[in-house]
Amino acid sequence: MSHRTRHSTDIKDLNLATQTLKDAGWEYKKEGSTLRITSGPMRYSTIDLRTGIVTGDSDFHNRRTVGAFRQRYSEQRVRQEAVKSGATIESREVLQNGDIRFVMTANFSASFG
Repeated sequence: MSHRTRHSTDIKDLNLATQTLKDAGWEYKKEGSTLRITSGPMRYSTIDLRTGIVTGDSDFHNRRTVGAFRQRYSEQRVRQEAVKSGATIESREVLQNGDIRFVMTANFSASFG
């Protein structure tokens, strides 16, 4: 028997969330401050970008699928921050425990006088 589920997340950035959905190949509709996911493992769920709450149906997604989406979203955030700070991502590695490790090169100049 299915039931409504709610997961608290930090998914509040429209651009990062939509980029994450596009990268995953999932379709979505923007409805005000909510993203309604219409395909993929989280279909029939919504993300309230004001609160970060992901609401859905237990028949279609669970804590694991939401966790996988959160990880993708976090990866997009790391990439965005790297670009903002002028860093270059040299490599990406998925560790045995599922964590993702980035190797980055900082691009900066300094003058001493």
